[in-house]
Amino acid sequence: MNRKNLTAAVLAGLAGVAGIAGTAQAVNINPDGTGQVLLYPYYTTNDGNQTLISVVNTTDQAKAVKVRFLEGFNSREVLDFNLYMSREDVWTAVVADSSAFGAEAGVPHLFTADTTCTVPYLYEMGSTAPGLQAFLSFAYTGNAEDGGPTEIGRAGEGHLEMIEMGTLLGDAAADATHGTDGMPADCLAINERWYEVVGGTDGTWFDEATNGCGSADADGQACTDTGRNSGGLFGGAAIVNADNGTMYSYDAKAIQGFDDTDDGLHYLPGTIFPSLQSGSGKDAWVFFGVPQNQAVEVNYDNSVDALSAVFMHDYIMNEYVVEEDLNAGTEWVITFPTKNFYADADRMVAAGLIPKAPKEPADAVPPGYTCTEIKTGLNAGKFEDCEANARAPFTQLFGANDDGDPLCEIVGLKTWDREEDTFQRPDVPSVVIPPTVSPAPPRDCIPGVDDECTSETVFQLCNEVNVLRFGEQVVFGTPDFDGESLLLEVTDEFAAGWGRINFTYTGEFDTNDDPVMRTLPANNLQGVSLVGLPVTGFSAYEFENDFAEGGDVKAYYGGLFGHKASVRGLGPIATPVSQ
Repeated sequence: MNRKNLTAAVLAGLAGVAGIAGTAQAVNINPDGTGQVLLYPYYTTNDGNQTLISVVNTTDQAKAVKVRFLEGFNSREVLDFNLYMSREDVWTAVVADSSAFGAEAGVPHLFTADTTCTVPYLYEMGSTAPGLQAFLSFAYTGNAEDGGPTEIGRAGEGHLEMIEMGTLLGDAAADATHGTDGMPADCLAINERWYEVVGGTDGTWFDEATNGCGSADADGQACTDTGRNSGGLFGGAAIVNADNGTMYSYDAKAIQGFDDTDDGLHYLPGTIFPSLQSGSGKDAWVFFGVPQNQAVEVNYDNSVDALSAVFMHDYIMNEYVVEEDLNAGTEWVITFPTKNFYADADRMVAAGLIPKAPKEPADAVPPGYTCTEIKTGLNAGKFEDCEANARAPFTQLFGANDDGDPLCEIVGLKTWDREEDTFQRPDVPSVVIPPTVSPAPPRDCIPGVDDECTSETVFQLCNEVNVLRFGEQVVFGTPDFDGESLLLEVTDEFAAGWGRINFTYTGEFDTNDDPVMRTLPANNLQGVSLVGLPVTGFSAYEFENDFAEGGDVKAYYGGLFGHKASVRGLGPIATPVSQ
């Protein structure tokens, strides 16, 4: 290559880099681990487990952060609050069963001894003791029932998210900043800004949230002393069982490019906002591996769709060990962090993704609904009995059908041992039964899923968080609520190996009898639709050694490994071009 061509190539490369930088607002998972949004795929308070949580502000700016815990069945909120972090601050907490605090067992609690400001200020104003706050069931009980369990124990297992709401400026930043004694300057002043004062003057932020901020209409958002998000958050969690002596730790997934609005997303505490649908970023950087080895910018109408795009996978893969001599057990956590925006009708309406169903017959079927047409009478030609539909790529709403059976996503599981053997070897004419998973639909072959019908087990994933147990050994102790549980069990498997879950097909067939793929359609010019489901999670192993200390002490060992995955797109995948 001559000097002229080399220079051209270098410039082209720099232009490509500049193109990515110029559209940096596109949503992406930051491989370096910091971002504006942190997604934690799992917490549990079951079976003696406690979950330690941390978040770090790496910037020199004070920040407002929404902390939200979501139960595992349908991602209904069980606790959320506003967190106001000092510059270079760390906030920590533990989630544990009430029995860990000397109370009657069965109620999940959050405990923090961290002085960082929260609204309400948990460090000083816990519900039952300083720093102690019970999880709440209001979002899935009473008028909010969603068809899932109603016990408070439902809140003992799920996932959590942290969303940056903006940088703090002026007096608010000063109030949240820690002094040399390790205490924030004035957490009371932070809380007073959100006070509603009956018969008096409301706090500044409460007034803006209820009456409008500047020239904007009231939408629950405050803007005084709040600037745009700057990112720089990272966090992690550790699931600790003191009795077993095990700890499973993981890093939260860090999302960049979620929001770049001038005033951030500083919302009234005690609401579901900001949510993953609140961001301004509606483009996503999706990274394709072999054979494309490129990043593609994909555009959507909604911020939650852009965020889902960076978690879209047609397959996830991981290892398992169930060696009897080691009393080994393996559980896979399979979390759909955005599923409630696609499968919970109430959440879709609240987020503005589908309209409210009409109470009276309508002249047209509202988008996102299936309605029954009135055939006779004065309202003939109009519609009634409108029911919400799941949004793609999900195919089923959370809940049950008329027969009481759960509405679930059909997926496939295939396993191998460590010597590349699977349950269906192509050179063996006999049929070998693959692993079975409960609950499972009738074992029907889905054309296109695999060459051999018996090489992949078809089963159902029904919840936002799903725990797949290999073997009989318990790792996380997922409970059962009268037949409803996040747990599924693989009842037959190799002693050790790896497995793959296939999210590609819905289990339905089109008019040509071809299997229907799950896709997340986009508005991009390349026409790329991503295949599969938005998913994250990990595999956790546990081993038991009966010979520690001469046989008098049982020793437990654990390990946690994130899922590996593949990304598949339909349509042309072209190198992105910056405008």
